[in-house]
Amino acid sequence: MKRVLVIEDDLSVGAAIQTMLAREGFQAVHVPDSDTGMTIFESSRFDLVIVDIFIPGESGLTTIARFCKLYPTVPVVAMSGFSFRDTMNSSLDFLSMAAAAGATFCLRKPFSYRQLMAAVHTSFDPGVAASIM
Repeated sequence: MKRVLVIEDDLSVGAAIQTMLAREGFQAVHVPDSDTGMTIFESSRFDLVIVDIFIPGESGLTTIARFCKLYPTVPVVAMSGFSFRDTMNSSLDFLSMAAAAGATFCLRKPFSYRQLMAAVHTSFDPGVAASIM
């Protein structure tokens, strides 16, 4: 069974992601901040990390970059519900920043069950997404 670490400060969103992942046969562990996420990751084995960009403690972007540097074989999915692009300042595209930091896949909240599963499966096997979407 593949294990997924979910770093999300919104308890209801974290619980929903855990439920969706469990439905697909994944074991998910939800934590509310980057520091706890890193501590739990270092003490246990995970196959995938899902990180909200705006979380307490270290920023999600920094957390993504750190996971990618320390554990380059573990895919990281970034997610955020923040308004991404200000027409006056296109540099505020946080999901693009997450991809540049090393995220394997980026999700904009709210996302559907299918979108989450496509992100997870694509992170493990890029050829699988076409059959899910």
